[in-house]
Amino acid sequence: MKNILVIGGAGAMGQVIVRDLLESGSNLAVVIADFDEARAKQMAESLGKSNKDAKVSGVFTDITRQEVMVRSMTDAKIDLVINSTPYYHNVNVMEACLTAGCHYIDLGGLFHVSKEQLKLDQRFKDAGLTAVLGMGAAPGMTNIMAAEGQKELEKVDSIDIYVGSIDNTVFDHPFPTPYSIETLIDEYTLSPMVFEGDDYKSVAPLSGAVKVDFPQPVGEQEAIYTLHSEVLTLPMTYAAKGVKRTTFRLGLPMEFHEKLKFLMSLGFGDKEKVSTADGAVSPRKMLAAMLAKFPAPEVEPDDCEVVRVDVAGTKGGRKTLVRLETTVYSHKRWQLSCGALDTGVPPSIVAQMILSGQITRAGVLPPEVAVDPQPFFQELAKREIIMRRISEEELVSPVAEASKSKALTQSK
Repeated sequence: MKNILVIGGAGAMGQVIVRDLLESGSNLAVVIADFDEARAKQMAESLGKSNKDAKVSGVFTDITRQEVMVRSMTDAKIDLVINSTPYYHNVNVMEACLTAGCHYIDLGGLFHVSKEQLKLDQRFKDAGLTAVLGMGAAPGMTNIMAAEGQKELEKVDSIDIYVGSIDNTVFDHPFPTPYSIETLIDEYTLSPMVFEGDDYKSVAPLSGAVKVDFPQPVGEQEAIYTLHSEVLTLPMTYAAKGVKRTTFRLGLPMEFHEKLKFLMSLGFGDKEKVSTADGAVSPRKMLAAMLAKFPAPEVEPDDCEVVRVDVAGTKGGRKTLVRLETTVYSHKRWQLSCGALDTGVPPSIVAQMILSGQITRAGVLPPEVAVDPQPFFQELAKREIIMRRISEEELVSPVAEASKSKALTQSK
C-alpha cells in the first residue's frame, strides 16, 4: 500500500487529483490535507460512500508551518505529496517533504518560484527523492509535448506554446474563474519571461498578442504572453540542440479576458494596501474575498480548451515543424470543466508512475526530463485527453539543393 498526501486536496484542483487517484490507482491510500479540516473530512466521507473500495481520509494541515506539514506526512506514513496550493508556497512544502522523506509534485511555480525550487536539486538527490515541478496542464502536459516534439529533430530552433479556450457554460455568477484568482492575477500583472537568443528576457504584461487559429470549437483566439515555467526549463533541457526561442501564450475566453484586464487596470491586482475611511485594505485580497462570497456554481460545464506546442528545427537537413496538440472537453460524468480535468489528471498520472517505479530518477526535475511521453499520453487517452501529432517538413534539403546547384554550375 502506497500513501499519497494531496495538500489543498479540498480545493478545486485538489479534488480532481484526489478523484483521479481513487478511480485509476491501485493499492493506494489518499489523504486529503487542507487548512479547512471539516471540508477535507467531509469530502473524504463523501468519496468513501460513493466508492466502497476507496481508502481516503481527511486531515488538517497548514502550508505556512513546516512542522505541521511534516507531522501530517509522518503520521500517515506518506510516500508522495502532491501540492495543489498556490505556487508561492512550493518551496515551503518541498522543505517539509525533505524533512519527512516524501516524493513531491506540484502544479507550477510561475518561472521565478520554479527557479528557486531547482536549487533544491542536490538535496533531493542526496535523499533519494524525486520532485517533479509544474505537472499540471501548462506547465506539465506542455513540457512533455515539447519533449515528444523535439525527439526527431537534430536541431531545435524554437518552442512556442499556446493555450486557447472557450466557455459556453451558463453561469449564475458574475465572474467565474477557471483556476486560482491569485494565479490569474499574477499571470496578468507580472512581467512575462521569454527566451530569445541566448538569454531570458522580461517583457511587458499583456504583450505579445497574436491571433491563433485553434481547431474548432475554440477557433481563432487572441493569445498573449504570460509568465510560465516552461520558458525557464525547456531552454535548459534542450540547450544542446541550440534552442533560440521559447515562448508561452495564453488565450482565455474574450469576455473573461476583457473583464480581468479591466479589474487589473483599476488596481485590483495590487498587493499593497489602500487607505480608506474604513481602514487599509489590499485590493487583491478584497477581490478574492468578494469572489469567495459567491458559492461555486453547480452547473453542467460546457467549455473546451486547446493545448498546442510547436517545435521548429531541422530534420535530415530540412526545416521541420512538429506540432503536438490536444483538444480537451469538459468531463460530463465528473461534471468538470476542461481546465480542471487537464490540470488535475496529469499529477495523478505522474504520482502513480513514481510510486510504481516507472520514474526512478532522483532530484528536482522538470516534466520533460522526468516523464516518458508515450506512457503518459496513453494514460491521458484513458481520461479522454487525446494527443495529436502534426509534422510539416520541406521536401528538399536546402543544403542538398545548394550542393546540387553548385555541382551543376561547375559542370558547365
